[in-house]
Amino acid sequence: MLTMEPGPDIAPYHDRQIVILERDAWADWLDPSVSAKSLIRPLPAGTLNVEQVG
Repeated sequence: MLTMEPGPDIAPYHDRQIVILERDAWADWLDPSVSAKSLIRPLPAGTLNVEQVG
């Protein structure tokens, strides 16, 4: 798993999160001419639903 600084949905709960690529970035991720660093960014606020379990 590749982790990064948390985005706005995860930050209140943890100091790291997994990298999640949006679908339109998948091909770029596999393209060696595209910098991976340019693709790793937090998703917009409200993209991830956080639910308590247990």
